[in-house]
Amino acid sequence: MKIIVTYDVKQVLTEQSRASYLDQWQKERSALQQEKEHLVFEMKRLQKKRPSDHKWIGDQFEKEIRSRTERMSYLDFKIDQLDQLSLGSEIHDGEIESIQEVRVGEKWHAREQKGKIVIKDGIVQSIVPDSTGKDITI
Repeated sequence: MKIIVTYDVKQVLTEQSRASYLDQWQKERSALQQEKEHLVFEMKRLQKKRPSDHKWIGDQFEKEIRSRTERMSYLDFKIDQLDQLSLGSEIHDGEIESIQEVRVGEKWHAREQKGKIVIKDGIVQSIVPDSTGKDITI
């Protein structure tokens, strides 16, 4: 029988990965800032076009603007945290699923645990398939 097993993907922080994360998050922040500015422009345009709905339009756009502002604050927090992390720290970089074979007579308890894949500068360094801790190093 085949089952799906989830693996946590961890990125080892290096100068290269730090620069990559920083660049990615700064681009995201810049895009959010542009979206906010565009939303403000659209809000004002619609409020002039439909003065009777001025408050409703403002409320709807403010929700979207607030959402962008919160995401920007979160990115600022992540950037600050990245600056504080020491090289060699592991950063959670998502999850993936893998299909694995299960046979009668195998131990099950290890299958209930998540595995872990460690990546350094885009290269898989190790795969820990389950809670037994047996590291498969590449």
